[in-house]
Amino acid sequence: MGNLIKNIRQNQGLLCALLSAILFVCACQPAAKSSNLNTSPNARDSESTSAPIHIHAELAQEVYIWQRQWRPANQRALVQSQGAFQGLRILALQAHPKPNGADIWFEVAVNHAWLQADPRPKVAVIRLDGQLSHLNDEEVINKISQLLNSWQKKGTHIAGVEIDHDSASSKLPAYRNFLKKLKAQLPAELKLSITALPAWLSSADFPPLLGTIDELVLQIHSVSDPRLGLFDADLGWQWVQQLSNISTVPYLIALPTYGSAVISTASGYRVESETPLRDQTRSPETVQELQANPEILHAFVQRLETATDDRLRGIIWFRLPLEGDKRVWPLNTLIAVAKGEKLSASIELAILDDNKIAAQGGTATANPPQLSINTQLGLNTQPRLFRLALVNKGNIAGDLPSIVSLAAKACSGYDAQNGYRVTPKLGLLEWQLRAETPEPFAPSAANPVLKTTTKLNPGGQRVIGWARCESLSLQGIYAQ
Repeated sequence: MGNLIKNIRQNQGLLCALLSAILFVCACQPAAKSSNLNTSPNARDSESTSAPIHIHAELAQEVYIWQRQWRPANQRALVQSQGAFQGLRILALQAHPKPNGADIWFEVAVNHAWLQADPRPKVAVIRLDGQLSHLNDEEVINKISQLLNSWQKKGTHIAGVEIDHDSASSKLPAYRNFLKKLKAQLPAELKLSITALPAWLSSADFPPLLGTIDELVLQIHSVSDPRLGLFDADLGWQWVQQLSNISTVPYLIALPTYGSAVISTASGYRVESETPLRDQTRSPETVQELQANPEILHAFVQRLETATDDRLRGIIWFRLPLEGDKRVWPLNTLIAVAKGEKLSASIELAILDDNKIAAQGGTATANPPQLSINTQLGLNTQPRLFRLALVNKGNIAGDLPSIVSLAAKACSGYDAQNGYRVTPKLGLLEWQLRAETPEPFAPSAANPVLKTTTKLNPGGQRVIGWARCESLSLQGIYAQ
């Protein structure tokens, strides 16, 4: 019995030691994964060796409303843009310098009923001209307070105030003091934003300024000589990276949707947007048309979405286009770029008979050198009057076709218009696009210039002529 007990005790000791070893090994093993995950050996190996993946939150899309005079087109643009942009930045107040030293103030008469019907967060933008010799802090803060009180009484609620001031880098300390005073006067629930120039990023006075604001908007369009282009994607990306390394506050990137004309004179140059500035008697060789290229901006937005800086919160487009604007992308182009949709032009010929579309077909694109579609119209025993129009059913402006060829029978008359000329050939009528006068400034590869006179905007229509014939048959549309 004594030996039996001794053996049992020895076995118990061995058993305890064995159990302790098993528990130690189990504690060192990784926790089991949930049953809904892939736990194959290959999956486990890849998970153990791969680096953590950083997932950037989706960038917000906002848009500037920058009209000094509001009209019914503003209301339509607000309604049509609601599904694409999550916030509005609204020009509300401007200050310009005057030769005698007094500042000129202009308050934009926005339509508060239209704004209040829009559910999106709104930021009131105060534009302080960069040519102001100095900021009269008390006067500016008083003007802003009056504006905010006025909007509040009218029932328009805002989420913040944005100061748009292109200060010289040497004046950033004074600008910081102004912002500190303004911040102290603003209601606590309003965020204070400012626009920033890329030149500030290299200034030692820029980082201290960030401590006085809640949000930054980096402008990377038309920040230098506009004759060099409105937007440089490579340079813009460098500025974004530079800001990412030094910013201590959330920031957004302001991108262009507009075009302008650079008018060269003996004393310098002027920039023309929607408001005409040029002398109509001036030689056209002194004018250079520029426009932000949607395809380049489309690629740049995709690049921004790869950024890993959580302080990068979104994009603000300058500016919301209205019907009738000549130097800005159409709204459907802006929405397509903002949403990352595929960009394409689809220019077709419409043959209109008695103000009705009798037939349409043929698509001209910038890629294929030639496109030929055979679309037959029924024969007519009597000559009929047909009007020819090009329509763009895509979402980006496209080049007008160089030749539109139609087989024609028994024609008694024809004519061309809007940049085309018509040439009769054996059994054919050809509408040919007139050659443009070469532009005086050659665009660079980084900053291509779009020719506004040979482009057809999406949703646009251009009548190119008419013909009185018994029958017409589309022979082909030949792209440039």
